[in-house]
Order: sequence, then structure tokens, then C-alpha cells
Amino acid sequence: MIQSELGVLDTNGHKLTIGNQIIYDSTESFFEKTGSREAFKSTLFRGLMLQIASVASYRNGADLLNRMRRTDSGISEMTFRNNVEREGLSVQRCIEEKISAAIDAEGLSVDGNNVATWNENGEKVSQDDFISKRVHIDADVVHAAAKKLKLEEGTYDPFDYELSGVNISSDEVGVKRQTEMRPREEEKVQAKRVENTVIHVEMAKETDDPKVASSISYILNSSSVSGAFRVLFGFLCLNGLLGKTLVFFADGAKNLNTTIAEMFDFANIKIILDWYHLRKKMEETLSLICNNRNYRNEMLQKIMPMLWRGNVNGAIALLQLIDMGMVKNDSSLNYLIGYLERVRATIPNYMLRAALGLRNSSNRGEKANDLIVSNRQKHNGMSWSDSGSITLASVSALQYNNELENWVSNGSISLKMVERTTPRRPQRNRKRTVTAYSNNKPVKRAYKSRKKADVAGAGVV
Repeated sequence: MIQSELGVLDTNGHKLTIGNQIIYDSTESFFEKTGSREAFKSTLFRGLMLQIASVASYRNGADLLNRMRRTDSGISEMTFRNNVEREGLSVQRCIEEKISAAIDAEGLSVDGNNVATWNENGEKVSQDDFISKRVHIDADVVHAAAKKLKLEEGTYDPFDYELSGVNISSDEVGVKRQTEMRPREEEKVQAKRVENTVIHVEMAKETDDPKVASSISYILNSSSVSGAFRVLFGFLCLNGLLGKTLVFFADGAKNLNTTIAEMFDFANIKIILDWYHLRKKMEETLSLICNNRNYRNEMLQKIMPMLWRGNVNGAIALLQLIDMGMVKNDSSLNYLIGYLERVRATIPNYMLRAALGLRNSSNRGEKANDLIVSNRQKHNGMSWSDSGSITLASVSALQYNNELENWVSNGSISLKMVERTTPRRPQRNRKRTVTAYSNNKPVKRAYKSRKKADVAGAGVV
């Protein structure tokens, strides 16, 4: 039996035997070997099956496949799911083999402590051992941009702004775990979520069209943080990017920053705290600190411009001079000061980076999470096993990386970044911090009230 894009086809197999020896068996030599009761699947059918699995539930996907092929004896929901999970496991094995070969080809390895070592002597890789291909924006360009922003020299490093760096955004996402057992002992209760780590790798490309932005990108995924960054390590080795400036954008999670610092200690790296998450942290924590909303907004009006300019010392000084009469939670205040001290090295001059056209956000990593995990796995009533979640994410990543056809046709993955073009967005006029945290009434309400008064004055009933 053959499951194909045209429907279910029945065909006879042929076998040539001499005595007890099988000379030729078409069910194994011509077709790929399958289980005793499993149908052979054509290349186009496999591609269609994997494409549908990443956007529709297994039940709806099986119904859609059978209806498209006008067959009642087609693929069942359970068979559909099992085949997708099997394909996902094969994808992971293929990636692991290529990653391991790429790391070994560089004479390197990554030990259990996420430390890069040399295969020859087992010593840790140091910065002196590795040739860095660091390229930065011309200092005169940086000075000119800083002058427009009225930044004083000495408050920024003109050689700290990368040119043609590798932008890496990482994010974790958890989906509801499927209950596999019901233990009576509380200490044996399973975790409630299945964790996935997704990494988005991107490099900007030059284009002659001023209305179009061009880049090359790729999405990597794994079930753990250390596993995902090991895949990234091999991916960079395979593409010859390990010597470039690696710019990591993260949300401030300790496990992400720690793994990056341990594994890429020898490389030219830069970790940047996503501006959105920094702003959100300040807003939420100051709400816990201050007993008055207006005072909280006044503090934000003073602190956020300093952080936007990378002035962590100034922000900490303002927090230390806060009016204790307006503080309702001392521990939250101490926590926020400690937090800024901890992430100090990851807070750049966001304003100057934005003026130079450099990224300040990890939103690519979060969007990658949506594309290969959340959009498919985070719906009401859905729950997942460990293998089911990670294998489906791996299958979904095939489509984004334009690897699906290569996989179903050749059983291989190139691990090469894909070029993408998007309309270039005009530079947005950001709201001033004073306006964003203003205690005044919104203008929108006043406009509505004036409109009602105008209508009443015109005599409209």
C-alpha cells in the first residue's frame, strides 16, 4: 500500500529467491523499508503531511489530508501524529550529526559544563587561541551620531558598535505537559510544562534598493538551553561565523546569560538586554515599590531616559535617593538596585545604537518561538509529551528554514541561512518618556468630550 498525494494506491511487491536466500525484494530495494502493517509514503505526501502538521491539529490535519485525496481509508489521526514525531526525531538526529561533525572539524568540543575545549589537549579555549574577525562602525560615524544626540565624548565607546555582526536572539517557551502518570507521592509529581528553547540567528545584507531590507536568517531549537546553544555553537562553526562579533539579545534570564558566557567565553561576544524587557521590569518593580502611582510615574520619567542612554550609575543613584515616605516595599527597592547591578554589563547606550541603525530588541527570538512552537502548541485543551513537543517544533522549523523539500527528497539538512527581504520601515517617532509616563489625563478623553459638546451645540438629535 502506498500513501500518496493522489490517494491510497495498492500495488503488489515482487521477490526473487534462490533456495532460502532473497536475491531481490521490491518492498525493500525499490521502496524504503517500512513496518509490516505500515504503508509506504511518497515524497510529495510526506512533504504535504509535514507542512499541514505545523499549522493544524493532528485530527484536523488527518481529516484534511483524507478529504483532499478523496479517500475514506486514508491516514488516521494517531498514524499522522506518529509519523510526524518520527520525522521530527530523524530531523534532530540529522542536525546532531552535522553539528557534532562541524565542531569536531574545528578541533573543538563542548563539555558537560558548557565549556569549549580543544580535542587535542582538553584545555579550555581562550581568546588568545582564536582569531577574531571583529569589524566595527567607523569611529567618525559614531562620533557624528553622538554629536547629533548631544552625547559627550567619554560617555560612550566609539569602537563598541558592531558592523556586520551576527545577531542572535534566544527565548524559552513552555507548553502544557501531557500527564503520563498519576503518582501518589508529591515529590514525584511531573512538571506542569514542557520547555523549548528557540534561537534565531540573523545577519544583515546590503541591498541597492533603499525601500527594501535584506538579511539572512535561520531558526534553531532544542528541549534545553544548553542543548540549544550547543546546536548554535556547531551552526556557527559550520557557517564560519564563530570568529565574527556575536551579539546576543536576551530578556535577562540568568540561565541564558550564564550559558552564553560559559560556552562563548573565548569569542568576541556582546550580550544586550532587550529594551522592552528592561522597561517592563522597571515599570512593574517600581509599582511594587511606590505607594503612589503619580510618584511612580515621576520616577520613571527620570530613570528611563538615563537607562536609554546606558547610564546605569545615574539610575541607581536616583533609586538610592528615592523618597522613603513614598516607599511601601523596601525589599523590592533593594531587589531593583541589585538587578541593575547584575545586568549592568548588558545595558548599552540604546539611544546611540538606535541612531546607528543597530538592534536593541530580542523580538526576533520571540517571533521565532511563535512560528515554530506557540502558534501550534499553545491552544486551549492542548497538552504535549516531551518528545511530541520538541519533534513538532523541529518539523515546523524545517519550513521556516526552507529545508522541507531537501529533507523529504534527500533526507538531508543544509543548515545554511536563508535570504529574506522585507519592506524597509520608516524610522518611528518614539514617544518621549515624559509623555509616556505623564500623570495628565489622556488627550483622547478630552477630544471625545469636545466632540459631544460640538454635536450638542449644533442641535443634532
